[in-house]
Amino acid sequence: MAMSSFVQKSNLFAFSAASCLRNDYYFNDCRLCIDVCPEGALNVVRNKLMLFETDCIECAGCIGSCPTEALTIESFDPNAYTIGFKEQEEKSLSCKKDTACLGSFDVHHLITMALRSEEPPVCDMAHCEECPINKEQKVETAIRTKIAIANDFMAKVGFEGVIETLEERPEENQRRALFRKAFDATKEVVADSSDEIAITLQNMQRIDTDVSLKYILLKNAIKEKMGAFTTTNFKEKSPLFFKKIISFDACTNCGDCVQFCPTHALIATSDKQGILFSESKCVGCGICDHICKTDAITTADGFDLVTIAYDRVEQLVHYEMVMCHECRCPYPYRGGDPICDRCSDFKKDFGGMFTLARDL
Repeated sequence: MAMSSFVQKSNLFAFSAASCLRNDYYFNDCRLCIDVCPEGALNVVRNKLMLFETDCIECAGCIGSCPTEALTIESFDPNAYTIGFKEQEEKSLSCKKDTACLGSFDVHHLITMALRSEEPPVCDMAHCEECPINKEQKVETAIRTKIAIANDFMAKVGFEGVIETLEERPEENQRRALFRKAFDATKEVVADSSDEIAITLQNMQRIDTDVSLKYILLKNAIKEKMGAFTTTNFKEKSPLFFKKIISFDACTNCGDCVQFCPTHALIATSDKQGILFSESKCVGCGICDHICKTDAITTADGFDLVTIAYDRVEQLVHYEMVMCHECRCPYPYRGGDPICDRCSDFKKDFGGMFTLARDL
């Protein structure tokens, strides 16, 4: 989704209100960044997310939690790092070496790095327990949860590779040597791909996409390694991918779900008489579920990696629009007398009143 001029900054850290789900829809209750922030720098004011600049310590621990990449920091771009990861000799992710807090990575980054590299990343967790930003173990818990979800995904698709964790600190002199080696490797990657340094911001400024770059990177990685998967179609729900269904009988084709979908995963058909769904764009925000007045939209079990990787679009519902013989307005016809739900309900609720008046 395109960036707006409404951007709050705290030195290097930035929050784009235009990309935030909570600010995109008043009743959205996303709290992912709020729950992980160790200083309470992100909070809700009048149901809108706000950055308290003076409280932000720019730890970057919240960045990976945002599904729409509304949070960024100039000193580190997890998408650019993910792209260059396969070229690095050192495959460990460590805030003591060449990355920001590992909370800056999302599950999508971890899976992408594991799929595209010959060696999956090793996450250095040895310093997390006593880290000053790890208050109440919130950041550490979030990182370990992402690692578990990534490993579960790779196990389900049958990909040989596990993202491991480093729980013990190396010797100080060894750590310094590793730091220098990793730093030099990172410099080479940056030098070879200087146009990727601000790649997240560049993607947010594009007008031809509403999808976060980490989703695009993951889709490309899945497409690249599809042949190595033992299965691509799953019946269970996923914390990464979401499938929507619409009840033909309940939907009124009002278009609210299409209008308020922040990533345009739901779009109207060319004749405006139906709704299409792109599984590859859905971030599971639940806005469409909440805004539907007739509860016609639900999240279904299962996901299909082929559909996701190749951006296939599914038609969820389609109606023949006919003219209501009472109000003369078009409505989605489901059979029976050509009368819309509004007129039908009005006739049922107040029909007796008009009959009484006629008899008098």
